[in-house]
Amino acid sequence: MVLAGLLLAACLGCGDDGRTGEEFAVYHLEAALGPPGETGKLRCGPERTACPGVVAQPPPRTFRYAVHAAPAVTSDGIDRSTVQRGSDSQTGAPFVTVALTPEGSEGFARVTRTAARTGARDQGWHHVAVVVGDEIVAFPEVDFDAYPDGIPDAPGIQIAATSDADARELVRRLRGE
Repeated sequence: MVLAGLLLAACLGCGDDGRTGEEFAVYHLEAALGPPGETGKLRCGPERTACPGVVAQPPPRTFRYAVHAAPAVTSDGIDRSTVQRGSDSQTGAPFVTVALTPEGSEGFARVTRTAARTGARDQGWHHVAVVVGDEIVAFPEVDFDAYPDGIPDAPGIQIAATSDADARELVRRLRGE
């Protein structure tokens, strides 16, 4: 099961509407990103409630992460016109949905397959890092027992937000509004 806010979302349409928002990327966290530190291309910290490799939660400051490999999904793999805010019907927790293009779905399948198989080999869950701009906004676990071959054919992803304001801001950043 993919945890920490990365859930499958229904594809609301596919294609590029010409909008240019911030860069979007999905990485295999353990294989592509370095440990938290003072320098690096990516950042994570407040207002995020958790950051990869940071013991103190919520994170007491912003941490930086070096990038050691290319992302499996990039901005070309999402349909910006479908980015929208939503909330969980049972808990009211805010989230952002992002539809994947066919290429994005293939990249997501590859990265989750790699994370699941590596996690099964290591007997520990591996994660994917979801990045907007230079910020790690989510890093869900890929459950190798539930998804031993990753998550094929995902039409989209759902990113948990820390608040309604955070969800609105992520939508704005991804849509380029």
